Amino acid sequence: MGDGALTAENLRGITFEKPPWPKRGYDEKSVNDFLALAARRLDGRGHLAAADVRGVRFNKPKLGKRGYDERQVDDLLDEIAAAIAHLDA
Repeated sequence: MGDGALTAENLRGITFEKPPWPKRGYDEKSVNDFLALAARRLDGRGHLAAADVRGVRFNKPKLGKRGYDERQVDDLLDEIAAAIAHLDA
């Protein structure tokens, strides 16, 4: 995304890779639920603030499972926080 035009539709269609072995990454359901909240905010609904995005922490997946790559999710969170800050400006 990186072009400053992050949209709710981008979030609804995003995919992430698995983390490099042996990392477990972030729990997929936790990330997906948060992205749904962020998409609502980018649609003009909800009350999610940029500070909420910067402060979110995700659980690890259950032992034996691998979730989403942490670096990819964290990079997207930076973009989401910037997009929401732009909406609030």
